[in-house]
Amino acid sequence: MNMKTIIDEKKILAFIFLSVICGSTYSASFLCGPSSSPTENLICTDSTLSQKDTEMALIYKELLGRKIRDIEKNDLIIEQRKWLRMRNACSSVICLNKIYDNRIRMFRIYQNFVHEITISPPQCVKTVISKITARLNETDPRETGSTVVYKDYVAGISYDYIPAISQRSRVNDPVKVCLVSKLENCPKGDDRGSVYHTTNLRTGESWTLPSSQHMCGGA
Repeated sequence: MNMKTIIDEKKILAFIFLSVICGSTYSASFLCGPSSSPTENLICTDSTLSQKDTEMALIYKELLGRKIRDIEKNDLIIEQRKWLRMRNACSSVICLNKIYDNRIRMFRIYQNFVHEITISPPQCVKTVISKITARLNETDPRETGSTVVYKDYVAGISYDYIPAISQRSRVNDPVKVCLVSKLENCPKGDDRGSVYHTTNLRTGESWTLPSSQHMCGGA
């Protein structure tokens, strides 16, 4: 056997080795290797499971990247950790396929949920109060709640009585109105549910209220 033959055989063996390694890792979202757990090994050596793991991980990353409230983000992280413990308890491909399918389906549903996102930094404008009234027309705001309407802008509506609005604010008071959160995945053109933080520049008092009694897509 000459030197060229030995070199060619080494190249073939190296190619086979790399093919096996690459074929066993597929596209899982985590690093497959000797330190992988039994469950991770099942995922690493099954192309369908590896693809599902990557799909699930990408959706999870996208959800965490949204400007959702911290409490929603923390809930999502806690639920994902619980799911990982359930996944790691699986000892068969059938179990893993089922648990990944359920998780991906739940993530897809969550992606389309109407949910609140934080506006950072807030979007602010200066305007004046054009109307102060009760939440329901021709009622006492102490019974039905306070409503304030801003000139050429939005309203602030509360089911509670807010003295800073109903007692101490006046029509034509200058105010600074800041959009601090809004709902995502609403029907086109339906911006109900947006929340505004308002400061009355005359009294110095502030309140944070939604612009509607209902969420987008509702009644």
